[in-house]
Amino acid sequence: MCNILLFAGTTEGRELAEYLSRCGVRVTACVATEYGQTLIQEKENLSVHSGRLDREQMQTLMQNGFGVTSDLKKSPCIDLVIDATHPYAAVVTENLLEASRTMQIPYYRCLREEGKEEDSLSGYDKLIRVENTEQAVQELDRLQGNVLLTTGSKELSQYCRVKNFSERIYPRVLPLENVVKSCLELGVLPSHLIAMQGPFSEEMNLAMIRQWNICCMVTKESGKAGGFEEKISAAKKAGITILMIGRPKEKEKQHYSMQQLKEVLKQRWGITPTEKNLPKNPYFPMFVSLQGKKVQVFGGGNIAARRISSLVKFGCKIKVISPTLHPVCEELLKQGKIEWVKRCWQSGDCSADIVLAATNHTSVNDRIADECKNSVKKILFNRCDRQDECDFYFPALIESNGLIIGLSSGGADHKKVKNTAAMLRKSLAEQDR
Repeated sequence: MCNILLFAGTTEGRELAEYLSRCGVRVTACVATEYGQTLIQEKENLSVHSGRLDREQMQTLMQNGFGVTSDLKKSPCIDLVIDATHPYAAVVTENLLEASRTMQIPYYRCLREEGKEEDSLSGYDKLIRVENTEQAVQELDRLQGNVLLTTGSKELSQYCRVKNFSERIYPRVLPLENVVKSCLELGVLPSHLIAMQGPFSEEMNLAMIRQWNICCMVTKESGKAGGFEEKISAAKKAGITILMIGRPKEKEKQHYSMQQLKEVLKQRWGITPTEKNLPKNPYFPMFVSLQGKKVQVFGGGNIAARRISSLVKFGCKIKVISPTLHPVCEELLKQGKIEWVKRCWQSGDCSADIVLAATNHTSVNDRIADECKNSVKKILFNRCDRQDECDFYFPALIESNGLIIGLSSGGADHKKVKNTAAMLRKSLAEQDR
């Protein structure tokens, strides 16, 4: 059995842990905090370790596993290393890359795809770009007014050098005891400390800006999964300065998106979901009427747009609950084909016949899933990030002259489904000529 060491400090890392656990391999997932550990469910072949590691500890782990004295004479117990840490965790990535090279273990970098920040910030004259925290501190010394710091607690000590730090800085951090304690020890005033768990909608970001008379928001170029769009849209509406810290340059030139990495693991290592880990009772491909059925979609991004575009053809009543809306959905809204509630999910929302959780936040999707499962009413549920919790799958649809074909691999091989659908569409198009 292949042994994989996965550093999983991001949404992508957690999804990879879940995916690899179904591939007949043994996975050790490493996260920095105890909170991160709670987000990954341990399984027979998936163990989770919390705590920060230096380069030497990483090498020992690759050689022996946890809880064993270093023995560099024996062969490494890890076959390959996957780095799915945050784009800004540059030190961790550097240490992990060097440790892998020292131990001569294959290293793969799974990097969050960059969002379209340039589009959302185009023409905004109150944007300041910097390369790192040091430059951010220098800019804040030049600027006036209160600052909403949305970069977490890890680099907070560096911001202590900002003039009038205690009076001006409002850091937003995780509501963990050790995090709150460290912030207070650095001199953050209790009245300035925002200890909250995201996600944060545009409305909530805007409310915080107005509540504390914020003049500048500090953010990282974290992409969609990091709530970047909601922060930027709120800052622009408030007309405040956006101080954006750019992504560190990756030393490892070769990196992969989630889907690319899955394909590489399949081609080079034969790692793919095993038969025994596929659903024991394959889903029956039953065609049902959705005429008049109520559908709630939480999330307004690309995945939501694709699924809404499929459902809207079949007569159901679709309500989208999301702070933002994809352009495709905006057009459907103008045509009166869907309803839009402009906000995030709230407890008690789930009441439709069918509920789709398609937000960018695993924790929110988890809570939507729990609400549907515990509902007195039987709600058919689907989520975009955990196929094992879905009551049904979305197939690839092929339509031609009244013919409807639905294709699904049960989530095991999206590329195969995509290629087969393309082949069928081409074949049917040729027949219809």
